[in-house]
Amino acid sequence: MASHEFRTPLTAILSSASLIEEYNKTEQQEKRSRHIERIKSGVNNLNDILSDFLSISKIEEGKVIAEFRSFNIKQLAADVVSEMNALLRHGQKINYKHSGNELAILDPKLIRNILINLISNAIKFSPDGKSITVETANNNSITKIKVKDEGIGISSEDKKHLFERFFRAQNATNIQGTGLGLNIVANYAQLLNGNITFESELDKGSTFIIEFENTQN
Repeated sequence: MASHEFRTPLTAILSSASLIEEYNKTEQQEKRSRHIERIKSGVNNLNDILSDFLSISKIEEGKVIAEFRSFNIKQLAADVVSEMNALLRHGQKINYKHSGNELAILDPKLIRNILINLISNAIKFSPDGKSITVETANNNSITKIKVKDEGIGISSEDKKHLFERFFRAQNATNIQGTGLGLNIVANYAQLLNGNITFESELDKGSTFIIEFENTQN
C-alpha cells in the first residue's frame, strides 16, 4: 500500500520536473506554471500520505493520548481553514462559522488533526466551483464540529464500511488517497469521548458531525 501510494505522486513530480527543463522560453511560462502546480500537488499528496501512515502507526502503538485542556476552538478552526485554503481547486471556497463559547476543553492537537482530515477530504471529493461549509459550536454540554461538502457523496453499500482502515469507496478509486483518513478521525474522536455521524447521498455531497460531551467543564 505504501509503495503504491508513494510511487504515484513521485512519478508525477519527476515527470513535471523533467518537462520544465524543456520550457525555457519566455512565452512558455504558462506551461512551466502548470507543471510547477503539479509538483506542488504531488508534494502535498506525499505529505498527506506520510501523515496518515505515521498517525496509524502511533495509534496502533498506543502513543496517541488525549490531553484535555482549555483552548480557543474558534481561533483554531479559523487557522486550519486559512491553511486549507491553499489546497482549494478552481472556484472552490470554504465557509466557516462558529456559535457559542469560544473556549473548549478538549485536546487541541487532535481537534486540529480531525479538522484537517475532514476538510481535506471535502476538498478532494468535491468538484471545482463547489463550496465547503465548516461549523464549530460550543455550549455548556456539547462541543460540535460539522464539515459539509457538495461532492461525489457515498453510496448506500459503501456507508457501512466508511470508517474501516484502507477502505476506498467505489466512486473514489481514481482519487488520490490511502483510505486511512476517516479511520484516523474515528480513532481520534473515540480518544476524546466523541461520537461521529454522517449523512451522504451520491452526487449531492456529505456531512460529517462529531459531538463531544463537555464532561470536563
